[in-house]
Amino acid sequence: MFDRYLERVYHPDRLATPLKRIGPKGSGQFAPVSWEAAMQDIGARLRTITHTYGAESVLPYSYAGTMGLLQGEGMASRFFNRLGASHLARTICAEAGFHGYVYTIGATEGTDTPAFAHARLILIWGSNTLTSNLHLWPFVQAARANGARVIVIDPARTRTAQAADEWIPINPGTDAALALAMMNTIVAEDLHDAGYIARYTVGFDALCPRLAEWPPERAADITGVPAERIRQLARAYATTSCGHPRQLWPPTPLRRRHGDADHCLPARASRPHCQWSMVNSRRAMGRRNEASHAPSI
Repeated sequence: MFDRYLERVYHPDRLATPLKRIGPKGSGQFAPVSWEAAMQDIGARLRTITHTYGAESVLPYSYAGTMGLLQGEGMASRFFNRLGASHLARTICAEAGFHGYVYTIGATEGTDTPAFAHARLILIWGSNTLTSNLHLWPFVQAARANGARVIVIDPARTRTAQAADEWIPINPGTDAALALAMMNTIVAEDLHDAGYIARYTVGFDALCPRLAEWPPERAADITGVPAERIRQLARAYATTSCGHPRQLWPPTPLRRRHGDADHCLPARASRPHCQWSMVNSRRAMGRRNEASHAPSI
């Protein structure tokens, strides 16, 4: 589902040897070691832990990874089963995304795929749709043939970004800042539907002071997206009839740490018929781990 599997495997700067941490956790201090030394070190540590505390004190923490049958779903499971390690529900991304979605939207519902053909504006936010959600693309193309504009928000210039009408590059892990600045513009320019928000949402009064702290200029410094482009994007999103945002799923470490700001956009933009539509974009998981870029919100 990644665009760059071959590049990642054969890139001259890829990791070709194990790295061992030599400084405090979080310091980023690592030194290369041999495979033999790494395996002996890990093996000794596992033996000490299992002999002292039992095998269930070891918790394998992983999810889909490469999506391969061998690397993603094969040997690691056999090894840890034989060891007797604890079992982890393989939902470390999807489950968090599910609960975040229910908490902010109310239900895990989105736009029917064929309905995208009638959109006038499609925001593809953090999803490499052309690669990992190909069945949607014909409807995106149908919308474009009818005059719709397709905008991709993504740190990487993916196949989808290359095929869109516009690619908006954003610093990894800063999506929430962009969403807050868009909401800032929408509310400040009175582009939201106050009646809809009063009937179907909670917390808007508490949100408004927070939005005031996130003018586009502040978000621009964090996201790398120019302030005026943020305003233009917010206005287009709020005023285009039947626009469909498409966002990544599951929500990534950014949203688990900093909240679901982008999930709030549909209600703030006053279009209850324009829901967030979910797509499984595991590519995003790999490049969204830079939460240090994200603001506290």
